[in-house]
Amino acid sequence: MTRISYRDPADMTPQARELTHARGDLNVYRALANAEKVFTGWMVAGNAALTSPTLPIRLREIVVLRTAHLMDCAYELGQHRDVARTAGLSGAEIDAILSENDWQTSPFDANELAVLELTTELLTTQHVAAQTFDRVHQALGSQATVEALMVINRYAGLALMLNALDVDLDESARLPIPPRRDVTS
Repeated sequence: MTRISYRDPADMTPQARELTHARGDLNVYRALANAEKVFTGWMVAGNAALTSPTLPIRLREIVVLRTAHLMDCAYELGQHRDVARTAGLSGAEIDAILSENDWQTSPFDANELAVLELTTELLTTQHVAAQTFDRVHQALGSQATVEALMVINRYAGLALMLNALDVDLDESARLPIPPRRDVTS
């Protein structure tokens, strides 16, 4: 049970209500809407991270799931397992991402393995070795590398808030996903 009441969208500013509704009126947003002064800016930044065509949706969901696992965030894991399937990840790939070591020997491509290593290294050591960073940067380029780091940051911070607030997993609502697009890394 959440430690703070969920805001009723009817009691939010029009922009906050619109942004919350566009994401399915999920508990996470209704809880965070209690921080009224920063909530809409946070949501706008989140929309940019979730809809940017620079970082392929599959890579983004790999980052989100690995971050959720390493941050021990049940809410993010619950929401993003479904999102990851929609983004093209198989159940076996999701299980590998959520393991301690299976992702290293799974059928991920070189770019996906590099991003998994970056995420794991950053969240477990708070640093990234030059070799790891260079491999990701060479594979993705500057813009997608920074976006991947921003997604790690966003979801690690969100995990901390969700864990502190003990936000309840939504029963039916799931994060809307834009249509899949063919993207080459």
